[in-house]
Parts: sequence; C-alpha cells; structure tokens
Amino acid sequence: MPSMKPSRRLQLTQEFIDKYNLSTSPPPPSSLFWKMWNACSSIAQSALATKYIQGIKNGNLDPVTYGAFVVNDAYYCFNGPWDYLVAANNTTDVTLNAFLMAKFKSYLAYNHVFAQTWHLWNGLGIMPMSVTQNYAEFERNVATLNDPIYTLVVMIPCEYLWYWLASQMSPVNNLYADWINGNNDPSGAYAIGNFLNQYTGTLDPTIATNLYTQAMNFEQQGFAAGA
Repeated sequence: MPSMKPSRRLQLTQEFIDKYNLSTSPPPPSSLFWKMWNACSSIAQSALATKYIQGIKNGNLDPVTYGAFVVNDAYYCFNGPWDYLVAANNTTDVTLNAFLMAKFKSYLAYNHVFAQTWHLWNGLGIMPMSVTQNYAEFERNVATLNDPIYTLVVMIPCEYLWYWLASQMSPVNNLYADWINGNNDPSGAYAIGNFLNQYTGTLDPTIATNLYTQAMNFEQQGFAAGA
C-alpha cells in the first residue's frame, strides 16, 4: 500500500474546531483564500498535468519513482516541524498559535511513520532534489523572518493543492487509490481560509499572495521533478 498515514495534511478534530470557533465550510467567494487560489489556478493545472500526478491518477506510476519521491519528500517533512514551532512561539494570537502547533504535531506524527514504513529516522542521509531543498529553506525563512500569520498562509498550498489534485482524480480503484482518498479532504484548508477572513492582526494581501504563489510554484516544481 503506497500511502503514508497519518497524513501531514492538517487534520482537525471536532474538539479543536469547537474550541476555536472554526468553520470547515468553503470560505466566502470574495475571501483571500479564493483570491490567492484563483491567482495560481494555472500553477495548479500544471501540477495536475505532471507525469507524476498523471501516473498516480492512471495507476501506472513506477512504484520505484513513487518511493523516490516519498523519500525526497521526507527531507522537507523532517525540516518542517521546527519552522511551525518557531512561528507558533512568535505569536500571541491564540488561534494562530493553535493552528501552527497543530501543524507541528501533525508533522511529528507523519515523520514517525517514516521510521516505521521507510526506516528513515531523520533527513541527514537524504539527498534531496534542489527544488525540495529550496522549498524547505523558503519555508524556514518565512517562519523566521515574517510575521507568523504568513507561515499559516504558506501552509495552504500544500493543504489545498493536494486536496484539489486528489479531487480531480477521484473516484479511482488503482494502486494509488489510498493516496488519492487520503488527500481528498479540504476541511483543514477551509478552516485556515475562514480564519484568515476574520484575522484581526496585520495581514497584507499582496505579501500573502506573493508568498502563497512562491509556495505553489515549489509544489508544482516538485511534482514536475518527481517523474
């Protein structure tokens, strides 16, 4: 079975949703969430058209290629948790801190599965693709140099793009069906989008869209380089 669970996608419990008064419904059409996504729709289409994603959709992606992509992605994932912890420690907004800490914990859980399934304890022995290394460095820079709200913004491309890709393939019944079904849930991304819509701190839509677009490009380039 090619998937890895638990997913590094943000999975919010009902308790978490209730505690922070969140909504997992689609954000309003005029929200920043959709403005950023629509500005990057061509990047999403390019990601969908990559050989890697089409191979998952059609069930003919070489399992060795899939495995290599997962190991490469492990480099990003082993670096990711600490970025979110840094950002979480730099905010006084209770809900923003909760989102960032939830992502931190989801990465720790996901990375534990790397040890169980792929026998990888950390990223030190991994030779990442240059785009993956650059993506990890980009995320670290955002977490350390920008207001913490922008770390939440750069979460969304991974959270929503992977869902959107899965939604374009479903339903299928092939070798990679578990990967598709495991990513076919937008609730975490929608919760972030709705939170951004009511965020009372300083959030510059232009800065947010620029950072979001950079993250989307890294996601697309990673899929393009994966096969």
